[in-house]
Amino acid sequence: MSGVFRASAAVLSVFAAQLLAASSAFAVSFQPKTVPLGHPANGDIVHLTGSSLLAVSGHNTEKRWLSMIDVTSGKATPVPLLKQLQFFQRAKLAGSEQHQLVGLATDGLWRFDISAQKWLPLVTGSSMYRVVDAKRLLSLDFSFDLNGDGLSDFLVPDFNAWHLFIQQADGSFVQDDLALDSEMMVFNDRSNYEAKKPQIVDLNADGRLDVAFAVDDSLTVFAQSPAGRFTTSYSLPLGVGLTPDAQAQQRPGDGRSFENLVLTRLERLADINGDGVVDVVVQQQHYIDAMEQNYNYLIHYGSLQNEWVRFKGKPDQQINTSGIQFDVTFADLDNDKRLDFYTPVAQIGIGAIVRALVSGSADIEMQFYKQRPDGSFGDKPTYRQEMTVEIKITSGQVNMSVATVLKGADGKASLLLADDEDTLRVYAPVGAKLFSDKSVKQSIELPLRGIESMVVDVNGDGKEDLVLPYTNQESKASLTNQVQILLQQ
Repeated sequence: MSGVFRASAAVLSVFAAQLLAASSAFAVSFQPKTVPLGHPANGDIVHLTGSSLLAVSGHNTEKRWLSMIDVTSGKATPVPLLKQLQFFQRAKLAGSEQHQLVGLATDGLWRFDISAQKWLPLVTGSSMYRVVDAKRLLSLDFSFDLNGDGLSDFLVPDFNAWHLFIQQADGSFVQDDLALDSEMMVFNDRSNYEAKKPQIVDLNADGRLDVAFAVDDSLTVFAQSPAGRFTTSYSLPLGVGLTPDAQAQQRPGDGRSFENLVLTRLERLADINGDGVVDVVVQQQHYIDAMEQNYNYLIHYGSLQNEWVRFKGKPDQQINTSGIQFDVTFADLDNDKRLDFYTPVAQIGIGAIVRALVSGSADIEMQFYKQRPDGSFGDKPTYRQEMTVEIKITSGQVNMSVATVLKGADGKASLLLADDEDTLRVYAPVGAKLFSDKSVKQSIELPLRGIESMVVDVNGDGKEDLVLPYTNQESKASLTNQVQILLQQ
C-alpha cells in the first residue's frame, strides 16, 4: 500500500471513530426496571408528581384493578377500590408535599390515604357519571391548579354545568358552577351525552387562567376574577369559520352526503409561537367519502385588542397532512421555545381496509413538522418515519407498538420507534431536521400495545423516562401483567 493510501486510510479511520463517538454521545441509554402487577396493565397510568409512584389500572371481562407502583423499590401494591369509583387522577392537596391519588366517583371526589390504605371523602357532589362502568377504571383530566396557589382545583362535568371545586389553603373547597349544556345525540332508543372540552388559558391577558368552551364559532369564557372565582361568563366571537355544533355532529340517517364535505372544528387553544398570547388551532376534516378523509390544521395567532385576545379570520399558518390523525401533539422538540407538531397518519379507505384485513397489518407514518422562526411549518413534513400496525381479527384488537419522543436533560427530544418485538430504535436529535436518519438499536422486550406507553420523568432527574405497560395478551407469557420502566441514563 502506498503512503498516500495509508494516509487516506488513517484519516478515514479517525473520521469513522469520531462519527462513532458522536453517535454514541447522542444515543439514549436506559436502565430497565420491571415490576410484576398480578393484573393486566391495559387501563391508564398516572404519575404522582414529586414522587416515584405510579398508579396503574387494568381490567378483564369480569374485574377491574388499580395498583400503586413504587419505582424505587420496584414493588406494586394493590389499591382497594370503591364500588362507586369511576376515574382516577393525581392532585396536590393541602398539607402534602407531593401529589396524591384522587378519584371521581358517582357521589363526588375522594382521596386515597396510602398509609391507611383506604379512600377518604374530599367533596360531595354530582357529575355526568351517575352510573359506574364495572369493567373499566380509567384516568380523567379533572385536576388543575387554576389560581396558581400550588393546590389542585377540580373541574367536573355534569349535564347542564361544569362543577368547579376551588381548593382553599385549609383543604376545604368552594364551588362555582359553570353553566353549560353537554352535547346529546339520540340514536334510535339510545342517547349519548358528551361534555364539551374545557380550554384552560388566559384570554384577557390579566395573568389569570380562564375556562373556555367552544360553542359554534365562538367561545363561552368563564373569566377568573381577582378573587379567584369563576362566576361571570362572556361570549367571545372567534370568527375563524368553525362549523356550527349541530352541523358538526355525525349521525347516520341525516340525509347528508359525505362527498367533499368539510368540517372545521376547534383543535385547541394554546400559545403555539411562544409570544405569550393564546393562539387558535383549527382542524379541517376533508371528506373524500364516508370512509376516506384528509386533515389540515389552521393556526390563527392571537393578538391583544381591548384587553381580550382576538384572532384574524384568515389563518396565519397551515399544516397540510394527509390521511387521518388520531393523536395530534404540539410540543417543543428542539428546545427553541416554539411548539412543533407531530402525529401518526393512517390512510383509510375501502382498499386500505381490505388490504389490512387480508395481511393482518397496516402501515402508519409518523409525520413531524418543525416550527420555523417565522412561525411557519413548511408545506411538507420536516421528518417522517414509517411503522407497521398489527391487526388481530380474532380479538378485534389493533396493536400499535412504541412510537414516541423522549426528551433529555438538554430539553431536546429523541425519537423512539419499535423495530420488532424486542428491538427499539432510537433516532437522536439533529438540528433543523429534528432527528437523525440513522438509529441506534437497543434490545428491549416491547409490549404489543406500545401506543399505551407513557413518557414522564419518574425519578425527577430532569430526563424523561419511558413507562411500558404489558397486558395479558402479550406474545410471550413471561411478559404478561407487568410494567417496565426504562429510566433514561
